[in-house]
Amino acid sequence: MTDISFTVPTEIKFGLDVVNRIGSILSGYGERVLLVTEAILYEGKTIDRVQGLLEKKGIQYIVFDEVVPNASSTAVDEGVKLARGAHADVIIGLGGVRTLSIAKSIAMVSPSTNDMDDFLSGIQAYGDPIPFLGIPTTCRDPFLLLDEYLVTDSRDRTARIGKTQKGIVKSVIVDPKLAITLPAKFTATTLMDTLLSAVEGFISSKANFLSDSLFIRSIELIGKTLPHVAEKPDDLRVRINASMAGLLTSLGLTMSKQGLGTALSYAINGRFMVPKSWVSSIMLPHVMEAHSVPSSEKLAVIAGLLGENVTDMDPAEAAGTAIEAVRRILGSLGLPSRLRDFDLELDDMVDIAGMARSFDMMNYLPRAISTEDLYELIKSAF
Repeated sequence: MTDISFTVPTEIKFGLDVVNRIGSILSGYGERVLLVTEAILYEGKTIDRVQGLLEKKGIQYIVFDEVVPNASSTAVDEGVKLARGAHADVIIGLGGVRTLSIAKSIAMVSPSTNDMDDFLSGIQAYGDPIPFLGIPTTCRDPFLLLDEYLVTDSRDRTARIGKTQKGIVKSVIVDPKLAITLPAKFTATTLMDTLLSAVEGFISSKANFLSDSLFIRSIELIGKTLPHVAEKPDDLRVRINASMAGLLTSLGLTMSKQGLGTALSYAINGRFMVPKSWVSSIMLPHVMEAHSVPSSEKLAVIAGLLGENVTDMDPAEAAGTAIEAVRRILGSLGLPSRLRDFDLELDDMVDIAGMARSFDMMNYLPRAISTEDLYELIKSAF
């Protein structure tokens, strides 16, 4: 039996319009806020809504909305200058995975005398961070409840995962309504990205009975929700289920680890700026194939969660059924199935395999995977 280490000191608010509670949540941390976000959220008036809620409570704030697509560590340093100059008491991250991770990094770096490059070069986070509040606007963020960040190093476009000070994430607000304006195709890829994280967390050697329960429920929700993403993009129930699946997966990942598909997605996204969720969607069935032997029993469970009838099948046959189910889902959603669709060059993937192998999550796979194995996996996805 795997030992369990489970600590989630973060206050979690989940529900429709729960973002309205932001003022009361902030009251315990201070009145000078740096709101870190992405300019595209002006289109759905998400930023306007949060600004209005802060103003009603008389909270002083500065908006840093320059987290552009594929932003790097440079954005962290720009945000740090603002946070230090404004003597910010709280950092709020409003947006997707990249934005929240950059905001968390700003909270980590600001009280120190260093810049982000120092931390990316090996300096460990120290001192008390500025309290961080996360408000995700997509259904997934594997780092939501972790004292970790994902940032692309501006010096070489390498994706880096590092540790922040403990307890940096004071509160998270998960409001499904904040994702209602996302395009159906983007929602589908973020759900597939969540599915990859849940599957990898489920088959990880770090998984335990508690994380398994969370991942199983997440996969079940995703399996029920994905068929409706394209046909009912404005259905609030779709967004609620997606947000629930994302939160369950984030909770599970406080005990378990993601795996090789995620590592490859981070490496490809950092270097070539291909959307991470699109790469994850492509890699998922290949990841399942790579682990079909050591994880056949768990993949058989996944097949059932995705609606497949595997009652009379042995684990190996059911595992194959799970893989085919994922491929059918990708086809029905009209999502890319090959990495070459993004104009990537296979010759560049040797370095990508090396980058992916360096992530800590690779030490918790169901079986040992070498850099050469990773390269072969990439080739199979080309």
